[in-house]
Amino acid sequence: MKVINLTPHAVTILGSEGQLIMEVQSSGNARAKQESSPIGLLDNIPLFETHYGAPIDLPDPEEGTILIVSKITADAAREVGRNLDDLYLVFDTVRDPANPSNILGCRGLAPYNI
Repeated sequence: MKVINLTPHAVTILGSEGQLIMEVQSSGNARAKQESSPIGLLDNIPLFETHYGAPIDLPDPEEGTILIVSKITADAAREVGRNLDDLYLVFDTVRDPANPSNILGCRGLAPYNI
C-alpha cells in the first residue's frame, strides 16, 4: 500500500508507547476552494464569512494508494461526489505533556468514508 500525505506538514504516527511507527512527509497540499467576505466588526476586529467549494489538487483515486487529507478537503470531495474510499484523516492527536500546544503526532489514521 502506498500512503501519500496531502497536508502541508509531515504526519507522524506513534504507537501506544510513543514509538515511531511511520512518518509521512508532505507530498503536496490538497485543499478546498475558499471564498471569504467581510461581514462586520466585533470591537474593531474584522469578521468574515467563509464558504468552501470543490477540492483543489486532490488526485483521482488510484488502486493501492491512500491519501491523508484534512477534513475540510474530504468534506469538499464528498460535496462534489468524489469516491471517498482512499481518503484518510489523522486519528487521535498526541500532544507533548510538557507543552500541550506542541503536537508530537497521532495514533493512527481514520478512513473518511465510514
